[in-house]
Amino acid sequence: MRRIAFAITFLAFGASTAAQAADASDDIAFFESKIRPLLVSRCYQCHSKGEKMKGELLLDSRNGWMIGGTLGPAIVPGDLDKSLLVEAVRYRDEDLAMPPKGRLPDHEIALLEEWVRRGAPDPRIDESVKAKEGIDIEAGRQFWSFRPIEKSAPPAVKNADWPRRDSDRFVLAKLEDNRLAPAADADPATLLRRLSYDLTGLPPASDRVESFVAAFAEHPDPAVAAEVDHLLASEAFGEKWGRHWLDLARYGDSNGSSFNVVTRSAWRYRNWVIEAMNANLPIDQFIRMQIAGDLLPWETQEERDDNLIAAAYLMIGSKVLGLFDKDQLQMDVVDEQIELVGKGLLGLTLGCARCHDHKFDPVPTADYYALAGIFTSTRTLNGRIKGPLEDESDVMIRGLGPGGDELLRAFLEKHRHDWEKSEDKLYGLRPQVARLEREAGENPGDAKLAAELEKKRAELAKYEAMWRSFPELPAWVYSPMDEAEPADTTIRVRGGPTAHGDVVPRGFLQVASWDGQPLVNPEQSGRLELAEWLVAPENPLTARVFVNRVWQKLFGEGIVRSVDNFGVRGETPTHPELLDFLASDFVGNGWDLKALIRDLATSRAYRMAATVESGPTEPGIENRLLQHQNRRRLEPEEIRDTLLLLSGRLERGPRGAVVDHLPLTEVNDGLEDKGVVETNHRTVYQPVIRNTVMDVMEIFDFPNPAMPTGQRARTTVAPQALYLMNSPFVQETTAELGHRLMDPWAGSTPEAVLETIFEQVICRPPTTAEMNVLMPYFEKQFEGDPMPSPHDRAKMAQALVASTLFQYLD
Repeated sequence: MRRIAFAITFLAFGASTAAQAADASDDIAFFESKIRPLLVSRCYQCHSKGEKMKGELLLDSRNGWMIGGTLGPAIVPGDLDKSLLVEAVRYRDEDLAMPPKGRLPDHEIALLEEWVRRGAPDPRIDESVKAKEGIDIEAGRQFWSFRPIEKSAPPAVKNADWPRRDSDRFVLAKLEDNRLAPAADADPATLLRRLSYDLTGLPPASDRVESFVAAFAEHPDPAVAAEVDHLLASEAFGEKWGRHWLDLARYGDSNGSSFNVVTRSAWRYRNWVIEAMNANLPIDQFIRMQIAGDLLPWETQEERDDNLIAAAYLMIGSKVLGLFDKDQLQMDVVDEQIELVGKGLLGLTLGCARCHDHKFDPVPTADYYALAGIFTSTRTLNGRIKGPLEDESDVMIRGLGPGGDELLRAFLEKHRHDWEKSEDKLYGLRPQVARLEREAGENPGDAKLAAELEKKRAELAKYEAMWRSFPELPAWVYSPMDEAEPADTTIRVRGGPTAHGDVVPRGFLQVASWDGQPLVNPEQSGRLELAEWLVAPENPLTARVFVNRVWQKLFGEGIVRSVDNFGVRGETPTHPELLDFLASDFVGNGWDLKALIRDLATSRAYRMAATVESGPTEPGIENRLLQHQNRRRLEPEEIRDTLLLLSGRLERGPRGAVVDHLPLTEVNDGLEDKGVVETNHRTVYQPVIRNTVMDVMEIFDFPNPAMPTGQRARTTVAPQALYLMNSPFVQETTAELGHRLMDPWAGSTPEAVLETIFEQVICRPPTTAEMNVLMPYFEKQFEGDPMPSPHDRAKMAQALVASTLFQYLD
């Protein structure tokens, strides 16, 4: 009996095994006949070896889809609902839908579903395909910019008489190691012009040049120190260095992008930055206020208002307000804010981790969404915009002064309907009137057209009067606030706003973390803790990045030349010990910007000439060892402000509201047709209209105001020379300059006049070569007349400015 039972069991097992083998054979046959051809024709173009692999996913082997791509395994055998491949081809999620050119036919989708249901049989084994290792955070911490800041003693040098500051010893030691000597000192007039432009953006007055040269001849070091203190104490300092920060803050007076409306009240932030620079607000507090001003404690109304104004830093970026997909809009705004903080404060391209782990730096996607949770818990957008396009989203605004938020809310509740109606009408009527005026000009005898124009003009006047009749809007500013229910957010798979992955706790970059760092308060957004993390002495990035930016503004190139990228793809520091020394001192001195600038501007390295007259020189032209000062060109603000100053037109002092009175209309064609024109205030106070910046700004490399920029481009193109020759602004200001400078010298020789103008414009006498070029022209103007006519004087002054003002700043 036992033998019979064993035989029956054996036969049954054999039959089962045979059946399984037959099923497996059928499954492989199904794959080879139905699935492999489908994958080859539909998927291999983007997901196979030898092709440009998309999403790091291979579908030409079993190993490939089991390991998966950036989203994880593509198939879970036997489970249709958990298989990303099935989800993708079903086209139910637009962020995941594949193939990108269109949905597969239903019968092909059914074949793939049947394949997965069978357990995804696949004989294609490729052992060379292996799972990608995750980011090694500990290894990442060994990169130079993520190591803790270490202050080392200034090195000993052979030429002990040369240094004036500790920073000089680092520079000189590197030169001596390479058997090089530093350049000679710049002459006093050149040094003063350099100091004046670097610290204030304006040239020195001629009387200051004379007094400085005399003082320098007797006691060079005290003369330089006194001049630096004078410039640091001037209002012009904040206007110059505030503009440096506004580049990083991507400041603009309009939204830009697809709906370029004016951003009323943005000027309050601009003026606050300038005032903060002049007041020497410690930079750690300067950063705190901009990241979390609305969450900081305050004692006076002025302090509370300043906190709100500073926090506009997060708000004034360009936004694609017309997006119908509000989830996409929110995540795009969050991405812009993360890029602002990452690039501007940390020197990292954090936006690269939105869709996948950073390709080069030790920043996993989880870290990106740890930061994103802080900003999704911050209210930046606030319902529908008060304007003509109903699909737009408004930007959060806060009232200033006592009871500011309540007064603002009451005003909007009372006047919003009429206000919006007048804005809607003005938005439509202004371009209609402009079009009819053009057509009437082209058809002067068309009575019907003239009547239509008068009708529209009357209607426009009616609504402009209505607009002007509204009570003054209570003072307000763009400023964020925490959401009512702050919360962690999810990883967005492949960056898709609705493709939710794992929830990530709010926090900061792991590679720059330390024991005891701030922890996010779950009852708040986390911006307060983010601000404290950014300015903590233990943070390896913020102080390094900031002092490197200051160095770059004073020496032309940063110690790290890629000033916006301290990551793996950026450059390494030319003087790493110097960078850490400056960063450590900066933090130890209370983040005192003026003290840092004073220390560098009075150094011997800063004082060097821009050329090496004798002795061996560093190979190449990059001057990486800082053997001499770097030349730089005047920036567009400096060109315009200098012309205003020399012509006597410049209006000093701050400028307040510029576009606040305008209805919420697009300004892609600039502001002149809206009644706003340039004034003679400094250029930093002129409106920055995204997509349509002033001519001088666009031509002379003003940065894109939609993105943070630490170092401006430097181009040499024909329109720059043409602007200096043909611009009405240049012609008018140089004509006034010619009259002002030449009148006192009636009867003087051409040589004397030329020398005087050179000293007034560029603070030095002309060189022999310059005299040889310009004298024939001047002598021709003086022929037969002891003093040229006003017209000729204007031409002479313009020729001089065109040939000298655009020179490099030595």
